[in-house]
Amino acid sequence: MNFRSIAIAVSLAFTAPIFAEKSDEFVINLKDPEYSEGIVKTEKGGVITAPSLRIQAQKITYINTKDEQKISAEGDLMMEYQGHIFVGKKLDFDLLSKTGCLIDGRTKDGGWYLGGDRIELHSDGNFTIYGAFITTSVSRLNTWEIRAKSAQITDGNLLSAKDVRFKVMNFPLLWLPSYKTDLKKFKDPPIRHRFLWDKGLGPKISSRYRFYATETFSAFARFDLRYNLQKKQFGPGGALEADYLSKDKRTLFQTKNYGALDKIFPNENGDIRYRFQGIYKTKSEDEYMHFHVQWDRLSDNRMVSDFKDSDFEINTQKTTYLEFSKYHEWAFGNLTVRPRINSFQSLAQELPSGVLGLHPAEIWKTGIIMENYASGSYLDYTFANVVDKQLKDRKAGRLETLNSIYRPFSLSGMTVTPRAGLVGIYYSNGPERNAVGQFLFTYGGDANIRFSKVFPSFKHTAIPYAEYLGYTKPRATVNNYFVFDIHDGYDRLDQVRFGLRQLFFTKDNSIFLPGFILDLYAYSFWGANSFDQRIPKLFADFELNRQSYAVLGGLGWNLQESVIDYGNIQFLWTVSSTFAFGVEFRHRSEFWWRKSIHDNFVVDFARPLDELLTSPLSDRRNTFLTKAHLRLSPRWNVQLQTFHGWDRKNEPHYNGAKLDLYTMLTGSWQMKLSYEYMPNETYRFSYSFKLIK
Repeated sequence: MNFRSIAIAVSLAFTAPIFAEKSDEFVINLKDPEYSEGIVKTEKGGVITAPSLRIQAQKITYINTKDEQKISAEGDLMMEYQGHIFVGKKLDFDLLSKTGCLIDGRTKDGGWYLGGDRIELHSDGNFTIYGAFITTSVSRLNTWEIRAKSAQITDGNLLSAKDVRFKVMNFPLLWLPSYKTDLKKFKDPPIRHRFLWDKGLGPKISSRYRFYATETFSAFARFDLRYNLQKKQFGPGGALEADYLSKDKRTLFQTKNYGALDKIFPNENGDIRYRFQGIYKTKSEDEYMHFHVQWDRLSDNRMVSDFKDSDFEINTQKTTYLEFSKYHEWAFGNLTVRPRINSFQSLAQELPSGVLGLHPAEIWKTGIIMENYASGSYLDYTFANVVDKQLKDRKAGRLETLNSIYRPFSLSGMTVTPRAGLVGIYYSNGPERNAVGQFLFTYGGDANIRFSKVFPSFKHTAIPYAEYLGYTKPRATVNNYFVFDIHDGYDRLDQVRFGLRQLFFTKDNSIFLPGFILDLYAYSFWGANSFDQRIPKLFADFELNRQSYAVLGGLGWNLQESVIDYGNIQFLWTVSSTFAFGVEFRHRSEFWWRKSIHDNFVVDFARPLDELLTSPLSDRRNTFLTKAHLRLSPRWNVQLQTFHGWDRKNEPHYNGAKLDLYTMLTGSWQMKLSYEYMPNETYRFSYSFKLIK
C-alpha cells in the first residue's frame, strides 16, 4: 500500500469519532508508513492534524485499538495545541482524554520562552511544566532565567510557579516560595536592575522583581544596596510595591513602601529612613460617585530629594487626604479630610471640610440662572515644628455661602451676561481669639461677539470680548480673620479684562484645523487704594501649530512698573524621523506673584506693594530649558535634557542636565545608561536594564 492510499484510508477510517465531534476531521499523513494490528508508524516523517491539534515529527506512532487511541512522536518534534506551539524531544498524547506529556519541551507566550524537563498538557488547553525555566532569550544558553520546581499556565497566559529562583549568569539572586504573573499584560517591567553612582553618596545596586501578578493586580519587591566609600559601610534598602486596576477601569490602587539604612551625607551616621505612599480611587458605574484617598508618610523632609527616582513616585506629592464626592441631577456634595501626618510640613488641615451645592437652575421661566454653594469645615493651619512654637496656632471653624445669578442676552450676534451675587463667611476664631463674620457683594458680567470669514486656504475667526468683576468693601479687613488660602482674602476691587482673541484655521482635505491662536488682552483695576496704586496689565498668549513644529508662549507687561511681568516661549520641532528637539525660556519678574490662581488679583490690593515684594510671593527668576531626542540607529537612542536658572534673589545661578542612552539587548531587555548633573553640583551615574514588552 503506498503513502497516498494509507493516508486516505486512515483519514476515512478515523474521521470524527476518535477525537472530536462528527463534523471535525482527523487526518494522518505519514511517509512510508507501516501498519500492523491497529498501529501505524513511520520513521521518515509525517504530520497528524485534528481540531486544535497538529503534530509534526520524524518518528510517529499512531495506536488505535479497542482500549486506547494514542500518538507517540519524537525527532524534530513540533506540536500545535490549543493555540500554543511546542517543540521537544518526545511526545505521548492520548486522543481520548486529550492530554499529553512532552519531554524536554519548550514553548513561547508573548515575549517569554518557557520550557522544562516535562510538560503535562491538559484537555482545557492549560499545561504544567516540571523543572521549569522562563526567560526572554530564544537561546538555550540564557544570560538570565527564572527557575521553578513547577509552573502552571492557565487561561492562555497566567503563570503560577512554586519554588522559584531568579538567576543571572547562572547566579541565584532571589528565591520565592511562589510566583504569579500575567505573561502578556504588564504596565511596569517585571524585572529591572540598576546601578547608580551618586557623588558623595557612593555606588548603589538596585534590583526590582514582580513576584505576583494576575490580570488586574501586580506586586513588586525591590532590593537596594549602597556602599559608603569613606566609611566603607553598606546601607541596605528595600521596597514593596503593588498596582491594581479593575477590569472595568473604575478602581485603581497603587502603593510604594520604601525603607533604607542609608546616609544623607557621607559623614553622617546611617539612620533608618522610610517613605510609605499610596493611592486608592474608585467611581461608580454611572460616574456620579467618586472616592479618592492617598497618603504619603516620610521619615524626614529630605527623603524625596535624597532618594529622587522615577521608580519611587506615584504622584502623591507629599500630601495625604481623603475625598468623597457625590453628584445628582440637581445637586452635588463633597467631603474632604486632609490631616498632617508629617511633622515637618506646614499645612492647612481640613478636619474635615464639606461642600454642598446646587447645579445651575433657571428661576421660573425668566432666563435668569441661579447658582448656590455652601461649605463647612474645621481648618487648622499647622506650621512645621521649627516655626510652630513661634507662631500662634490658626484654628477655626469656617462656614461659607456663595450665591450668584446671571442672565445671558443675545443682541445681533453679541452675547452679554450680567452677573450678581454675595459672599458670606463665618469664622469661629480669629487673630484676636473671637468669632469673625465676613460679608460682601459681587457684581459684573461678560460680553463677546464672534466674526468669521472663510478664505480659500484658511478660516479666520475674531472674538472681541470683555469681562468685568467687582467686590464691594468687605465687612472685615484682611487682618481681622485667618487667611487659610486664596479663597479667604477679599478686598474692595473692580477689575476689567478686555481683549481680542483671534483664531486661524488651516485647510486640510476640506477640514479646518487650528493653526494659529492669538489672544491680546489687558487688565485694569480700581481698588480701595488710590489711583496711583492701580496695576494695569497687558498680555499676549499665542500658539502656532504646524505639522512638524509648534511655538507656544505668553507675555505679560506691567505698565505701572514698566517691566515684563512674565514671558514664556517654547519651540518644539520634529526635524525628522530620527531627531526632535525643544527649547523653552521662562521669565518671572519680582512683581508677578506666585499664586495658585493667577487671575485672582485681590492680593495685589489687600497688601502693600513693599510687603509683597519682601514675601515669598515675589520670586524673580529666569529659566532656560532644552530637550532633544536622537535615534542613532534602529536599536540605539539618546535623550538630552538641560535646565539653567539665574537672577533669583540672593541665590546663585544653577544648572542641571540629564543624558540618557538606551538600546535593546537580545530578547526583550532594554539597557539604559544615564548621567545626571544636579544644581547642588552633585552628579549621578546609573546603569540599568529592564525587561519590557
